[in-house]
Amino acid sequence: MTPADLRAAVLLAVVFVNTVEALPLPRSAKRENYEKASAQDEIARWQVALARVGLDYTEAELTDAAFALAEAGVSARKWLTGPARPIFELTQTGQNWGLFTHPDRWPARLVIEAQAGSEWRRLYASLDPEHEFRADALVYRRVRAVYDGQSEKGGRTWDRFASWAAAEVFAAYPEVNTARVKFIRVHTFEPGESAAVLEEVGDRFPEIRRRP
Repeated sequence: MTPADLRAAVLLAVVFVNTVEALPLPRSAKRENYEKASAQDEIARWQVALARVGLDYTEAELTDAAFALAEAGVSARKWLTGPARPIFELTQTGQNWGLFTHPDRWPARLVIEAQAGSEWRRLYASLDPEHEFRADALVYRRVRAVYDGQSEKGGRTWDRFASWAAAEVFAAYPEVNTARVKFIRVHTFEPGESAAVLEEVGDRFPEIRRRP
């Protein structure tokens, strides 16, 4: 094999592995993920779509089928990219390419609130032009990267971010003694559906800070 052939083989392997990594295959298969509202909504939509072409399945049958496909996808990814995994771990160059693998109609949005007296006042909410406290910093990609993805796990990073956000509130509003940082889970609607606005369906990881 000539050096040119070796180089071509290496490049082909790199392209192949990264192509597999880019495919919207699941990273893991967990049964509890199919019990979430977003998954059940998608299964119900598939049930309707399949019924239109004469394929009648119950939600339980479609859930089982979706889970089986997920397990197959996980196995296929591991088998196809397994030889490259030690290299990714050694060089710390692995990539989670699975962006936007499915539509999520229950997204989370960051909210910052302040309490003066007995009432909570909303200062910031993602994608809300009426509440844009420190939006210049919060929408900046390096700051957004700190809290994006925390709505599913919370933890130390979220705790530190909440403390920073509360400190910004206290610096800007001397009359405020309590700040709350949280995510709201919203349910979005398609064009033509009855609801014209986002429906708030619950808070996630609320963190309350009081002025020192």
